[in-house]
Amino acid sequence: MSYHFALFGGSFDPPHFGHLHIIESALIELKLDKLFVVPNFLNPFKNNFYFSPKVRLEWLRILCQSLPNSFKDKVEVLDYEVCQNAPVPTYQTLQFIQRTYLLKGKIYLLIGADNVESLPKWQNFDKLKKSVEFVIIPRKDFKIPQDFKTLPFCEIDISSTEIRNQLVLKDFANLSCLVPQPILELILKEANCKKIDKKLLKKSAKL
Repeated sequence: MSYHFALFGGSFDPPHFGHLHIIESALIELKLDKLFVVPNFLNPFKNNFYFSPKVRLEWLRILCQSLPNSFKDKVEVLDYEVCQNAPVPTYQTLQFIQRTYLLKGKIYLLIGADNVESLPKWQNFDKLKKSVEFVIIPRKDFKIPQDFKTLPFCEIDISSTEIRNQLVLKDFANLSCLVPQPILELILKEANCKKIDKKLLKKSAKL
């Protein structure tokens, strides 16, 4: 019997409805038996994060709890990268998952279309591309090369960067359309407890 697994990593800074729709689409379209969602401690290509890794991990778990019951058993939010307290290459995370879960079958790696161009710069890229099949998540204004598999997914114009910028501007009116209410309440509480650094947010790349 052939099994299908996928790895979906990212900053999730913070998680939002777009991430939820990606997870649901991947489970359905790729006919996955298991999807590992992995928030990073810090993206290797970034210099900072906005919300702390442990907070993002907690919020991502809350996000996945809003999935339909039929999907919940197929999704696992891993704390592996957060627990390393340092940037972790995707290939290292993949090796950890393979060792821990003894995976046998097709392994997909979900990445945003905005990351395709930088793929050759990823650590152990040659080993990674032999181990997985890349599945590209459409992103607005980014073209996807024809030789990549694309997730059949209706683009949603939501980004973590947009959410952080709205927090800076104290423009909370539309946030309920971007983030599930339980997470939004925690985001607003967390944002009010910290100094919002506009320079930091401008440096943060889109998730």
